[in-house]
Amino acid sequence: MSLKKTYSNSGKAARPPMLTQSDEKKKRFWNTEKIMSTSAIMISLMSLIALFYQTNLMREEQELQRNAQLKSTMPYLMIANANYGGPNFSIVLSNKGIGPAIVDSTIVIYKDSAYQMDLPTFLYQEIPELSKISEIYHSNIAPGQLISPNERIEIFKVDNSQESANQFLQLLMAIDIDYRLIYRSVYDERWALTGESYFPVKLEEEE
Repeated sequence: MSLKKTYSNSGKAARPPMLTQSDEKKKRFWNTEKIMSTSAIMISLMSLIALFYQTNLMREEQELQRNAQLKSTMPYLMIANANYGGPNFSIVLSNKGIGPAIVDSTIVIYKDSAYQMDLPTFLYQEIPELSKISEIYHSNIAPGQLISPNERIEIFKVDNSQESANQFLQLLMAIDIDYRLIYRSVYDERWALTGESYFPVKLEEEE
């Protein structure tokens, strides 16, 4: 089989199409070096996006872990009456939380004045009638004191005496006092327990 040349209408062999100036520029621009450089930039950009996303995930995970740690060590102090009106009447401070409570301060508010002391110290110092009541015992609460989970502290306790219990209740009802106990967790979260609220109130850092 013989090979034949392809001729144009003029009878001459057809020439390949000429490259335009624009085609020449594109060819020169997209050389191997440019392609590798652009690819490297794209890879770096994708790596940066992936790193940013991974950093956000790690931050969220750390925040979740921190919140879990805070909840697992949260103290919850309460003051309540026990055996109210009976011969073994007592005022009890208890930790109902799952972490220890560290006492920061105790304040008693009486006649628009604040006293930096706990309730037993204040009552025995300012209310002399309390010393005349027999069969009554007390426990002090001091700054720095640690109150463990499920621990109960009888701030005042009448020991099997209806007469002493009645006298003590009458004394408490005759005076208008309030208290404020500030405590914190092992992670330095702080709460205030007062006579005006049934539950501890969480404090901000500046309070």
